[in-house]
Amino acid sequence: MKVTFASARLKKCFEDSARLQREVDPSWVRTMMKQMAALTAAENFGDFLSLRLWHPEPLEGSESRWSLRISANARLIIELDATNDTVVICTAVEVKGVCDYHGGKNNWYIQ
Repeated sequence: MKVTFASARLKKCFEDSARLQREVDPSWVRTMMKQMAALTAAENFGDFLSLRLWHPEPLEGSESRWSLRISANARLIIELDATNDTVVICTAVEVKGVCDYHGGKNNWYIQ
């Protein structure tokens, strides 16, 4: 699957794990790198969902934004290049960042 990033800063962080450790909790980096590898290796989002890892779930109020669990409160936010009808066959995602969206507000760690 094709993975892109919402910003150049975000792309630089995911290309350099040392930099990523400075931006977010260092204990999250291994999980985040595994998520990125799985997204890249999957042929489409349906294949990724079949892994049944990281509790992927659509974000409330958006048909194309999904979250992947990093820790109890932190989530990797991705946006699918798809509509509700084509989520399973989606072949491109954009990483939006890492946030804690619990409690009715978005607290972005990196964006």
